[in-house]
Amino acid sequence: MTISAGAAVAQDYPKQPISFVVPMAPGGGVDTVSRSVAQLLSERIGQTVIVENKPGAGGLVAAGYVVRAAPDGYTVFVADTGQLSVTPSLHETLPYDKTASFVPITEAVSAPLFLAVNAASPIKSVEDFIAYAKANPGTVYGSTGVGGVHHLGMHLLATKAGVELVHVPYRGSSQSTTALASGEVPVLLSALPSLRGHIESGKVRVIAVATPERSVLMPDLPTIAETGGNLSDFSVAVNIGFVLPPETPDAIAQYLYKEIDAVMDDKALQDRLMSMGLVPLRNGPDQYRKNIAADTAKYLEVIKASGATAQN
Repeated sequence: MTISAGAAVAQDYPKQPISFVVPMAPGGGVDTVSRSVAQLLSERIGQTVIVENKPGAGGLVAAGYVVRAAPDGYTVFVADTGQLSVTPSLHETLPYDKTASFVPITEAVSAPLFLAVNAASPIKSVEDFIAYAKANPGTVYGSTGVGGVHHLGMHLLATKAGVELVHVPYRGSSQSTTALASGEVPVLLSALPSLRGHIESGKVRVIAVATPERSVLMPDLPTIAETGGNLSDFSVAVNIGFVLPPETPDAIAQYLYKEIDAVMDDKALQDRLMSMGLVPLRNGPDQYRKNIAADTAKYLEVIKASGATAQN
């Protein structure tokens, strides 16, 4: 029995387990959000909610699994900007129909990215960074790997600022931020959890946040967009959301949005997310659909300009 598309969705929802499919191994932001929401959602609706970790191929294993799942509301893909808006453009071929569109539930949280420099650097603002890069063509920057949001975000920043940068990819945020702290690279974009220890040790300095408005995580820190000019619309973040298999009825998405959003209203959960450097967004299905489309178009253009290709 599947959920009907009528008004009484909750009454038509048999109490069989709901699966949250996570495109990575246990640990990390997406997995933590999934498990936190799953526990509270299960308690709220009186229904088992399990987390299935399906890592591999930059999220393609999990995405393919969800695409092929029945559109009945019992399989939910918990994914971030990388899986939903970058990977489909980064790969020429996918192990599923590229035209298949996930049905959005909610864009739940955001992991803002911060422009950070080595503390010994003379760079103390975005303007300083641009001046430094113009005076030193070929300035290197680190990232979590080719084709990731951290890489593409810096390429976009360089393009808009009119500077020439050289990309040095690492195998993850821990390695890239360690390289920044040691002075191996002078600058990068990264989320706060990876930077916090290096900030506290005095080895790294954050100079701006890449969100359109100042972040509640560091409200005194300016945005990159405040620099003005070509950067006035600059926005890069890794957002985490919940989506359903293609062709899932909208009524199901609306029902799950209502229940998950009620869970997101939990103050203890919000505090825990904020302590991890994650900011609750709680965008509904319609807004999330628009944001996925906008991010996909933005990153497709950056991918083409950067020449980035999928890395095995």
